Amino acid sequence: MNKEILKFLKDYNTDEYKIDRLLVSAFIYTHALESIKNAYIQELLIDKNSDEYKVLESFLILLRTSQKSFKFEELLEFFEFVISPSDKLINGAIYTPKYIRRFITKKSFEDIAKKDYSEVAVADIACGSGGFLIDATLELKRRTGKKYKEIFRDNIFGLDIQEYSIKRTKILLTLFAIYHGEDEKEFQFNLYAGNSLIFDWKGKDKKIKKHKGFDIILGNPPYVCSRNMDEETKLLMLKWSACKSGHPDLYIPFFQIGYELLKQGGVLGFITVSTFIKSLNGRAIREYFNENKTLLKIIDFEDEQIFNGRTTYTCLCFLEKKESDSVYYTTKKSNGLDNQLIELKKVNYANLSSLKGWHLKNPDIIKKIESTGKPFGEIYNTKSGIATLRNSIYIIKPIEEDEKYYYLDNDIYIEKMICKDIVNSNYHATKESINNLVEKIIFPYEYIEGKPILISENIFKTKFPYAYNYLLENKNSLLKRDHGKGKYLWYEYGRNQSMERSKYKLLFPQLAREGFYSSISDNKNLYFNNGMAALSDNLEELQILQKIFMSDIFWLYVKSTSKYYSSNYYSLGRNYIKNFGIYDFSSEDKKKLIKMKDKNKINQFLAKKYKVVV
Repeated sequence: MNKEILKFLKDYNTDEYKIDRLLVSAFIYTHALESIKNAYIQELLIDKNSDEYKVLESFLILLRTSQKSFKFEELLEFFEFVISPSDKLINGAIYTPKYIRRFITKKSFEDIAKKDYSEVAVADIACGSGGFLIDATLELKRRTGKKYKEIFRDNIFGLDIQEYSIKRTKILLTLFAIYHGEDEKEFQFNLYAGNSLIFDWKGKDKKIKKHKGFDIILGNPPYVCSRNMDEETKLLMLKWSACKSGHPDLYIPFFQIGYELLKQGGVLGFITVSTFIKSLNGRAIREYFNENKTLLKIIDFEDEQIFNGRTTYTCLCFLEKKESDSVYYTTKKSNGLDNQLIELKKVNYANLSSLKGWHLKNPDIIKKIESTGKPFGEIYNTKSGIATLRNSIYIIKPIEEDEKYYYLDNDIYIEKMICKDIVNSNYHATKESINNLVEKIIFPYEYIEGKPILISENIFKTKFPYAYNYLLENKNSLLKRDHGKGKYLWYEYGRNQSMERSKYKLLFPQLAREGFYSSISDNKNLYFNNGMAALSDNLEELQILQKIFMSDIFWLYVKSTSKYYSSNYYSLGRNYIKNFGIYDFSSEDKKKLIKMKDKNKINQFLAKKYKVVV
């Protein structure tokens, strides 16, 4: 969309009614839709003699000069754009590209058991401005030839938590009919404002009660992470068994809600976040699918970004209300959806773990690797880095030093005795040596019986006055950690993690691409942040792990089980690699492997042990 137009809409007005009038009037005048009979649209038209018309004229000029086209899809995008940022954050509203909606809609219609399309009931239970309902209307028109007023009355159903979204859905469906030559004084709609988590469809709509559910449910359920939910929503989510593990995002219960609203043989088609496949927060919905033997088809876009301005990893999910012993899965780029035949790999539910996460890529090989030796998590003590929650304050960059002090800008002194070495092991991903990554961190702790204990404020102030005063000057910022609700002293680190000392540590990044670097350090006083480390007093254990990290077998496992990020990065977080099987090497095997430097030789050696061909 054109930036000037978006700025105009953003600056114009926050009043929803006035924005609706502007967009509707602009569309009507642009397409010369004259003598409109529909009463609802008539009410929204800006009169040529009003003050609003001057704004409309400016907007129309901007449209003509800046926008290549102002057709129905652009109108839908504008309506989605003008949703307030706060509502987008809380309710997860986002515009779904047309080609995605069309694919989901078409495939859902093709897959339903019922083929008398004139009687199907189609719903979007988080409809936003109604994009999916427009596509469903178009599909029904093509398949049945019914009039739009009949389709709206008999076949289309929508629900959204925002009243203004329902109004806009009504506007867009009405304009869609008018634009295609069917104008009526009034259209009858089955559109409701309500919360999907508690909305009683069969109690509110007699048609659905009589129909015993929906034949098709389409949509893009809300993208709201648990930390952005209000308390009421969190409580309502507990009603659904799909939400009983971890801290599930808001999209999770929509699978269960939608599935239970379907008639036997019905189809649900969603574009949604793909984290439920592997994450802890998706454990309960995986269990739900398994228990119900849900016929589930997944087209995973992996690291491809579908939504402008959102870093989300998405997939298409099709649930059919019929039993299946398998999940069907494939990975694909979205531009490949035009292909008529999309081959899905069958993975039996019996070979999937709701607890560990679904390994839908290479499940047989993953099972073999995980059943080899002992799990990584039982052998290695893996930690994520120190979490001060204000690294920019605690981690310092001296410009000079002498025997006693580090000197910062503006003549700030920090006592050397209260500082430790620290390295950001995420930066280590592309750097072979950690030596140039070492920085200094203010460490207001002392070790008593091997445990880090916070120095009392009085001792801190007396013994290290320069460091104390430096942190004191930043006290207001430190107090804002955890939104001011942190249960720790103002100069204490935000989290008491990764401060224990070990004889050796293998430092590696939390996000990495194949071929990343790792380093073994014997500096007991070297700390790390933002990355990962495996701690051990046994050097040989870490040397073996370092070689495994280099191997194709390890990366096949990571790519099949871990969370992916853009540019072929994957998470090496403990939860994703803790079940990797570590072969029970003999003493002779360990000596051989540790001496190996050539990656091909390492691969050949491990392939024989794991009996896996990569």
